Amino acid sequence: MERKIIAWSLVFVIGFCLVASFSIQHDHFNSGICGLLGCGLLVSGYIGLHWQQYQANDRHTRRAVKLLISLCLVLLTLNIISWILG
Repeated sequence: MERKIIAWSLVFVIGFCLVASFSIQHDHFNSGICGLLGCGLLVSGYIGLHWQQYQANDRHTRRAVKLLISLCLVLLTLNIISWILG
């Protein structure tokens, strides 16, 4: 395997683990900077792994990236709402 693939896979896995830090405890949505950082790492790791398809305007890859970004934006919005109401 190429080092690039291993590096991007590692970024994706670290992002996935950090996104798991989002939790709902006692009717409150909790997250720290780790969850937000994880969202960025998750999206960048996916794009890095599928860079050639992304540059070639592959429809499925672009749709998956949009889905990941929208899910991360939902998490970010919930975190902001929790912070405002908290």
